Amino acid sequence: MAVSDVSTESGVRGEINYVRNPPAAGGESLTFVTEAEEHNTMVTRPGRAMWIANGRGLTTDLDREGFVFARHVSAVPDFHQIQEDPAVDQQYIDETAAFLEAFTGASRVIMQGGGKKRYGEPATQRLAALSNAKPARYPHADNTDASALELAQLMDAFVDDLDLNRYSRYSMLNLWRTFSPPPQDFPLAVCDARSIAPGDEVTVTAITEERNAGEIVHDTTGYLYNPDHRWYYFPDMTIDEVIVFKSHDSDPSRAVRVAHTAFTDPTCPAGVPTRASVEMRALALFD
Repeated sequence: MAVSDVSTESGVRGEINYVRNPPAAGGESLTFVTEAEEHNTMVTRPGRAMWIANGRGLTTDLDREGFVFARHVSAVPDFHQIQEDPAVDQQYIDETAAFLEAFTGASRVIMQGGGKKRYGEPATQRLAALSNAKPARYPHADNTDASALELAQLMDAFVDDLDLNRYSRYSMLNLWRTFSPPPQDFPLAVCDARSIAPGDEVTVTAITEERNAGEIVHDTTGYLYNPDHRWYYFPDMTIDEVIVFKSHDSDPSRAVRVAHTAFTDPTCPAGVPTRASVEMRALALFD
């Protein structure tokens, strides 16, 4: 199915804060400092108005568009306890790994740590207790080709009985869930991987301060404006719905990574509870 053949009946026009200052050839990569954005060298505003289509009812594939909307009922009783209660963290790690293994047909799924909560900016008290907890408001993917390989090799070195050479390929996945009630003021938008051109990508070095982990420096992919990009979101998500999307695939013939970003839904009524979400990252290994 060609990108131009995909159509939906509804959507919104939202602002996408594309990278506006790509570095010159051979220049230093841009930086995004999650805890002190005033120190960013990446410039993303003003944003671009883009059509963001309602993806409900759209048939997608992880290896084609790079994202899938799915149902997953979690046994976690209170998602606010993620990153607070180790037992809850482990419960969500175990059930997410089992779900992704069955969902993707992977031979093995290894979670890259526990859940990461994010809250909309109005949740000031919850944000104050966490690090790197605001929604990322520029289109990005969590890895570059080089940083994904480095991460996979790091996991190979430190995870017992993991040998990447035993598998034909690996994929890095993100499972995203909102646990605030619908409607969401800052939903997640994902971009059809087929609509991204290689020249749209720039390296952005993310500098993150994580609670109990210190400073983490990791190369990610940022995106330049291209009117051909095809954006989708899933309005009014419930706690039993998730978006699964690629952050890397070792097979370049498949969708390799998905640009994604939070955006302000201009149709969301004022005064609703601000978005609360949790994401999980995983390494899926295929025979």
